[in-house]
Amino acid sequence: MFLRVPLSWLNLTHDKLRLVARVLGTAFAVFLLFTELGFWNALREAPVQLIRQWNGQLVLVSQAHYTLAIKEPFPRRRLAQACAVAGVQNAFPIYLERAAALWKDTGIPESERKASQPIRVIAFDPDQMVLDNDEVNHRRSVLKAPFNVLLDRKSKEKAYGAIREGIDRELAGRIIHVAGLFTLGADFANDGNVIMSTETYAHLFGSLDWADVGVIQLAQGADIQVVYQALRQALPSDVRVFTKDEFIQREKAYWSETTPMGFIFFIGLFVGFIVGAVICSQIISTDVIEHLPQFATLKAMGYSDAFLSGVVLREALWLAALGFAPGLGLSWLLYLRLRRTIGLPMQMTTSSVLLVFFLTIVMCVASALFALRKVRTADPAEVFA
Repeated sequence: MFLRVPLSWLNLTHDKLRLVARVLGTAFAVFLLFTELGFWNALREAPVQLIRQWNGQLVLVSQAHYTLAIKEPFPRRRLAQACAVAGVQNAFPIYLERAAALWKDTGIPESERKASQPIRVIAFDPDQMVLDNDEVNHRRSVLKAPFNVLLDRKSKEKAYGAIREGIDRELAGRIIHVAGLFTLGADFANDGNVIMSTETYAHLFGSLDWADVGVIQLAQGADIQVVYQALRQALPSDVRVFTKDEFIQREKAYWSETTPMGFIFFIGLFVGFIVGAVICSQIISTDVIEHLPQFATLKAMGYSDAFLSGVVLREALWLAALGFAPGLGLSWLLYLRLRRTIGLPMQMTTSSVLLVFFLTIVMCVASALFALRKVRTADPAEVFA
């Protein structure tokens, strides 16, 4: 009979203004969790956006290589040796540069220009389909002209000036022409990207004898594990071979486990949970204190502590459900904004939604359990004395 009385719902909703405040407080806690979790996931996903577009199944890098953000080239002749291994159809060299790739906005007066900013350069032979990117592949022919480049439309305008096709800019001390745009996105090491041919790369940065990455494409029907083992045995110890998936996981692990940003975002997620728990605790504890006379009256009428505890716990679950929806909506808008402006891969996945919903329930229930101490010790004689 007691369960038919929606006491927890009435306690939560009887004052509409306070209901809105409580829901918004819980929504803010949810928003904090989604924000920290989104940046944590973006830290892992952003650096591998380029890797996912490589048109091959295996990756060849220097033995000293540990992340794409650091330049550790290897002799290009290793790719020719890789092509001699059975099952290998092709091996494409990719050249990466950042430190020496200083981009200057020449579209404004000299007195108004900002200092040159590094931009990540991605160079390959435009006669080969090195990237699995339709936008790039449709414009590969324009890269054959010297000093023609493709500019990432997600590059930050504050760092590089106007992002549009047909403009001239200065890169590494030479004038280059933006012949087209493509979409890749920034990460936590690079604010922008530019693609060029190996010929233009050689003019700007020197020799092509040392490649930064080798993308290995297998022949049709070749067993990836067989070719993988054959390459490891055939190539010298100055290079290492990875499957594409292994290389992606390796890059993710570097950013999440060894960089200061990985530690900061992990701590941020933990702090977000603590802050959310404090907010929920304040909301539920305040509500319990306000209704303490009513709880004491119910105890005097013979209602058990278990029943009263159920009322508070159900109220906490209602609060979690009501606060989660607007928090989810605000977080989705933030994710969308960051994806569209700078290409940061803030993805609202099913697993992340379920995780935050679970954490929201944990926060609210834990807060309710803490507040239950006041309910269980409520004495009608003291309350109405």
